[in-house]
Amino acid sequence: MKFVKPYRLVFFIAILGTAIDAGTRAFFMAAISPILENAFAKQDPLWIKYLPVFIIGIFLVRGFGSFLASYGFTWVGRKVVNDLRRMVFRQYLTLPQSFYDQHSSGGLISRMTFDIEQMANGVSKNFVIIVRESLSVVFYLGVMFWYSWKLALISFIVFPLIGLIIAFINKRFRRIGHGIQDSIADITQTVEEVVKGQQIVKIYKGSEKELHKFNKGINNNRRLQVKIVATQEVMSTVNLMLIAITLSLIMYIAAKSAMSTEDFMSFFLPMMALVPTIKNLSAVIATTQTTMAAADSVMTVLNQQPEKDTGERVFDSDQVALDFDQVGFAYDTESAALKNINLKISSGESVAFVGASGGGKSTLVNLVPRFYDVTAGRILINGHSVNDYTLESLRDHIALVSQDVVLFNDTVRNNIAYGAQSNCSDDEVIWAAEQANALAFIQQLPQGFDTNLGDNGTRLSGGQRQRIAIARAILKDAPLLILDEATSALDTESEKHIQQALELLMKNRTTMVIAHRLSTIESVDKVVVLDQGRVAQVGSHQELLSQPGIYAQLQQSQTSDMTLES
Repeated sequence: MKFVKPYRLVFFIAILGTAIDAGTRAFFMAAISPILENAFAKQDPLWIKYLPVFIIGIFLVRGFGSFLASYGFTWVGRKVVNDLRRMVFRQYLTLPQSFYDQHSSGGLISRMTFDIEQMANGVSKNFVIIVRESLSVVFYLGVMFWYSWKLALISFIVFPLIGLIIAFINKRFRRIGHGIQDSIADITQTVEEVVKGQQIVKIYKGSEKELHKFNKGINNNRRLQVKIVATQEVMSTVNLMLIAITLSLIMYIAAKSAMSTEDFMSFFLPMMALVPTIKNLSAVIATTQTTMAAADSVMTVLNQQPEKDTGERVFDSDQVALDFDQVGFAYDTESAALKNINLKISSGESVAFVGASGGGKSTLVNLVPRFYDVTAGRILINGHSVNDYTLESLRDHIALVSQDVVLFNDTVRNNIAYGAQSNCSDDEVIWAAEQANALAFIQQLPQGFDTNLGDNGTRLSGGQRQRIAIARAILKDAPLLILDEATSALDTESEKHIQQALELLMKNRTTMVIAHRLSTIESVDKVVVLDQGRVAQVGSHQELLSQPGIYAQLQQSQTSDMTLES
């Protein structure tokens, strides 16, 4: 209802339409008694003359009310869907990296699609049934009380019992509903992994395993769907039996009374109409609980805390100096990934981080743009803590090229001139592509810079995708450059050209380079060797080669590997 509030006018018009729909049905049943008495028993010519007009008029009014209800609730429901999807998507854009570390992408996509659609059904379909049938119950009882309040009172025996049954079953419906949401998330995740990794699945014969996972997911979903229907039907059957007992008692008493046939018909019709009405209400309870389970899932996302952005200082400098002061970091409750990192990086200095996998290189670099926040110590930029700067201004001054290249299903131009750089001129985009040694292959594409790259640039080779990402970083022209294995996907020839472009790009910029191939970092100002989250060695390339230690061992190992390959 909180999300419906902005559209309350249309919502109330829809409720009015529902009231008209339910009211005209009850009114027609109430009119049966005088119609039977005057038009049939007494053969009153005036009643006979206007009887068709009355019936057509009643159904026209009812049709108008039904249209208002269906159209109004659907209109509001789709508005709510758009608002929720917009809110969830905006939330996805602001949530911290730790949230994505803990949730599968399939589950997050499922919340955006399936769960929110379930909530929309709650407004556009379930709510109209709940309101219409509830009002129908009130109007039907009103007609019954009008013709015999004593008989009508008997019907109240069944309603408290039905209410208790519904309250008891609701918890089961909600629990099953949560299971359905989880099963849809699992199915979505499996499909997404297979679509993205179809080559690995084929090469390593993972089809049977993935098919087993998929079948397990859809069977679990089927089982839960059947369970919720079975529970719903059991509840509906019990309710109908209670109603049947009540109806039999009412008819027995009415038959022994002196009630006229016409009055009994006007009493009996709404009484019988209560049976499908109660059944509809019982059925929609199950769907409503599924809707509530979906709402719980969506609200879990909306209630997440976004990235902390308490900084008030706007970063506005073309020089970046970094100071890591006793920096420590741990993922949740795990053992520390970084311990007591003390390091100074001067403005315009290029620093390479090397070491074995899991040594903390990527973690350390990710702390600078505040993808994660330090759990101990502090990081200073130009003498101020990174937490003092607003996230937007801090990240405006950082360019990133990572090992896992991210390209969007868009044109080459829009992938290079992405986000804040979208207003760059064509000449600037071409210049960036040329600097990244990407211009030649881009011009050979079917539509050049207007060629759509497909899902994550699947039409390009690994090296070409990497050069697009480098061109994007070149175009941003940020004072702090982060290169996370930026040349890992390049062949030897491309690497040579890219290395030249990167060396030009790194001039007068503070650069943090993560590299496994030591040949790519020979020209950096400083090399930092990380080992198990600690700084093991610091020095230039030549200095570290001349002394025994991890760096010299890495260099010797890679030289041996290259010799064997040749």
